[in-house]
Amino acid sequence: MHGVGRFGPLRERPFRLLWLARTGSSVGDSLIPVALIFAVLNHHSKGGVGGGALSLGVVWTCWTVGRAAVTVAGGVWADRLPRRVVMIAADLVRLGTQSITALLLLSGVAHVWELALLQLTAGAAGGFFGPASTAVLPQAVSEGMLQKANSLLTISRSATQIFGPAVAGAIVVTAGPGWCFAIDAGSFLFSACFVAAVRVAPQVRPARQRFWRDLADGWQEVRRHRWLTAGFLGFALANVGIGIYLVLGPIVAKNHLAFHQAAWGLVLGSGAVGGVLAGLVAYRIRPTHPVATAFAVWTLGAVLPFALVPPLPLVLVMAAGAIVFASILVGNVLWETAMQQEVRPDRLARVASIDMLLSLCLMPVGSLLAGPLSDAMGIRATLLAAGVLMSVPNFLVLVLVREVRSVRRRGERTPVLAA
Repeated sequence: MHGVGRFGPLRERPFRLLWLARTGSSVGDSLIPVALIFAVLNHHSKGGVGGGALSLGVVWTCWTVGRAAVTVAGGVWADRLPRRVVMIAADLVRLGTQSITALLLLSGVAHVWELALLQLTAGAAGGFFGPASTAVLPQAVSEGMLQKANSLLTISRSATQIFGPAVAGAIVVTAGPGWCFAIDAGSFLFSACFVAAVRVAPQVRPARQRFWRDLADGWQEVRRHRWLTAGFLGFALANVGIGIYLVLGPIVAKNHLAFHQAAWGLVLGSGAVGGVLAGLVAYRIRPTHPVATAFAVWTLGAVLPFALVPPLPLVLVMAAGAIVFASILVGNVLWETAMQQEVRPDRLARVASIDMLLSLCLMPVGSLLAGPLSDAMGIRATLLAAGVLMSVPNFLVLVLVREVRSVRRRGERTPVLAA
């Protein structure tokens, strides 16, 4: 089956269903960052639990830890089991957690520990869904359309991030945060129904062996591709820099930029716009050396933290935000496409889970380091250090690792799709 013309991947039914599933769940997920804040901080009379900053930190940490703790296990099971089954199960678990959260908030009986436990479970389900979703995509679309398929997923995910927070804010004010969780629960039911309708060729599965051996085989597959190993090292350092920036950026925005408290929201919004533009760019370009191109565009990461020193005017910081987030997502599309094409199909979910783990674990490390470093070095020096971490390691990987420059774009190949 060939997808041709504009938005060609959507002409292939398996991908169209997968795109609808992931876009639907992204709509619900885009409401949660704002809803969760007010679910914790609002008084019971306003649909919250009346907690403070510590309670909010605990709930957010539980979501992150839940996902990070199981994502590698999720990759192992997504290679062992039919990936659609893993995705549907993860969606149904999150349907349950978000439905219960909504009921607790709407009835005014929620407690912090309940929100923390429910978000821990929801994060763990996401840790299973992510690797399976990445690995099933090459089964759902012809290889010549794989990069475009990744681009369309980036466009839809970024578009929801533009409007989701504003919509969530309106829902919280008019109806309470519980309704955001109810919508999110519905989005997972929507996703599960469309994933269930996807029909793809059966995946190649590894021979049955112990869990730890399966995990070791995944790491062996990473080591087999030096560009993957080097790339993960570059990601590790860059994600520490991003974590630092995400803590210090709002402080600089509030204290020094126009509109003060609203400034950080405008910067994040510009990043979401940059994400949509990134998807459009990644949909059109066809670099001969996609991995090298990814590392080249990732070197732009320093632009945003550097824009906050001393800082530049708000409009220029917003432009820097759009550029940096666009560069990150363009590179991500090229990287994921190369990984989906070059990694052994029966080990792809495990490799994708290692990729996700580095992002989930090392951004919080950077966030934890931001306070002590800024106290010792000052905010400006720490932001400069964050910019170096977000840029220089990627440049060094590009220059020093020959295999990064040797991965070439593949030609089109049509998969055999199950009836």
